[in-house]
Amino acid sequence: MREVYELKAAFAAKAQELLGKDDLVSRQSIYARTAASLGMKGDATYLIFDGSDAALRQADRLISGMAAKTKNKDAVLKMFDEIESASAQGMGLLG
Repeated sequence: MREVYELKAAFAAKAQELLGKDDLVSRQSIYARTAASLGMKGDATYLIFDGSDAALRQADRLISGMAAKTKNKDAVLKMFDEIESASAQGMGLLG
């Protein structure tokens, strides 16, 4: 399951630390991206979570009060996927 959390940059490091310390959640794919790095306006940081339902529920509990599920989920995932796809294509040129 994929989910996108939005938080202020000041909370990004703490949220990542909490998620990284949890045994279940830390085994999932979690990416942190700023709005600017995704070509979006604002100063938000997005945590893009890709993992199991149980891990997502645990992540919700861990970062409650610091982050909320974003209303821009589809736009964030679209931009993230486009950037990741372009990066993967570029890596093919190196080898």
